[in-house]
Amino acid sequence: MKKTQLLGIILAITILIAMNFIPAQGTLTEAGVRSIGVLLAVLVLLIMEPLPIGVTCFLAIALMVVFKVAADIPAAVSGFTNAIVYFVLVSFGLSTAITKVPLSTRLLKKLMLMFGKNVNMIIFAIMLCSAILSSVISNVATTAVFIPLVLGFLKIYKDEDAKKKTGKAIMIGLPVASMIGGMITPAGSSLNLMCINLLEQATGIRITFVQWMTFGIPLVIIMLPIAWRIILKVYKPVELSQDDIKAYINGLEVPDKIGFQELYVLVLMIVLLVLWILSSWYPMFNVTLVAIIGFVFLFLPKIQILTWTEYINDVSWAAFFLVGTIISVGNNLVANGVSDWIVQTLMPSSINLPLFGIIFMIGILIFLMLIVVPVAPALITMLVVPLVGLAANIGVSPIITIMTLGLCVSNCYLLPLDTVPLLTYMTGYYKMGEMAKSTAIIQVVLAAFVAIWVPLAGMLLGIL
Repeated sequence: MKKTQLLGIILAITILIAMNFIPAQGTLTEAGVRSIGVLLAVLVLLIMEPLPIGVTCFLAIALMVVFKVAADIPAAVSGFTNAIVYFVLVSFGLSTAITKVPLSTRLLKKLMLMFGKNVNMIIFAIMLCSAILSSVISNVATTAVFIPLVLGFLKIYKDEDAKKKTGKAIMIGLPVASMIGGMITPAGSSLNLMCINLLEQATGIRITFVQWMTFGIPLVIIMLPIAWRIILKVYKPVELSQDDIKAYINGLEVPDKIGFQELYVLVLMIVLLVLWILSSWYPMFNVTLVAIIGFVFLFLPKIQILTWTEYINDVSWAAFFLVGTIISVGNNLVANGVSDWIVQTLMPSSINLPLFGIIFMIGILIFLMLIVVPVAPALITMLVVPLVGLAANIGVSPIITIMTLGLCVSNCYLLPLDTVPLLTYMTGYYKMGEMAKSTAIIQVVLAAFVAIWVPLAGMLLGIL
């Protein structure tokens, strides 16, 4: 066992013992204190990983019952009845289908032919392609798809130093682009749907698919090229000859004609996107419901884009258990009055700042909290109700503060602790501290543009 893992166990046990000696304070009841304690202990175990993530999630369910955070087992697993966990499950099937057919490689090749004049533009093509794909499939799946393609491109370099310099730029740019692209639609990330769902539970107000796109698309159009330029400025890639670039692009194996299965997946994804957009006016086209039906169409006899075995092998069960468990913990935080206590304690009744200043502060606060709580679903659970309370205090729609949360929390790349950047970190092309040299700047710029655009979009949509 590593020292960090042993430390994680010791810290978690210490928290679970100490919470029993902390008295209730004002509106924070003893059950509320224990709820916070269990959450902190689980976060420590998730971050330091002395146990597999799935096992930690099972333990969290037991801890909620043992320490009377939840009344019983059904209350402790309430999060697993949430529609989001099923969206997470079927999204892995949709992602696997897109990666099984040559759709993503075809798109990348077209973009490289369009932009690939030099290495800088090749990197832009990779980032643009990953951003487009991550608007409808998970950021994790998008990043995983492109890592082998990037590794193939880096093989062109004969000099090891040149390979490492360029690899650093691409391997940091790839997860950043995937997370930025995930802001385009609610389907781009389960975190987006989590924000929408928790807001609706707390207030009855629903952020529609089109409303989310109105907030997200302009930000992505602005942020993607800015992030690309910042990354190139900080990690300067080494140039290649035109012949080497052309040879790589021509070497990408893509059939000349779109085959039946590839066309089937493409049409299916277009239909899903259209139905998701229509859900803004026709709630019967629920995002998760449409995704589930689309998922089923991947397994139709004779067509069979996927087999059940292929799907099961590609599902991240850790992600499934993590989302369900964190939502369960969040439900009990609310039930035990912790969210109300946070609102009364941390959220001021009035702030003497213009709206864009308040939103900028919220964005920076979210990015700072992601360092301490790099488990985005947990942070969303903790902040939704307080941010709804803040919106009431400053006299704006809670959509404004929750959209700020949703747009910022999914860009968790100050350090490679989130699953998405962790995928490229594991390739060894950059060190833990090197990512922040560019991503800290990107996060500050993003917070600034969110502060400017979210109020403007709110005015355009008539919800401010």
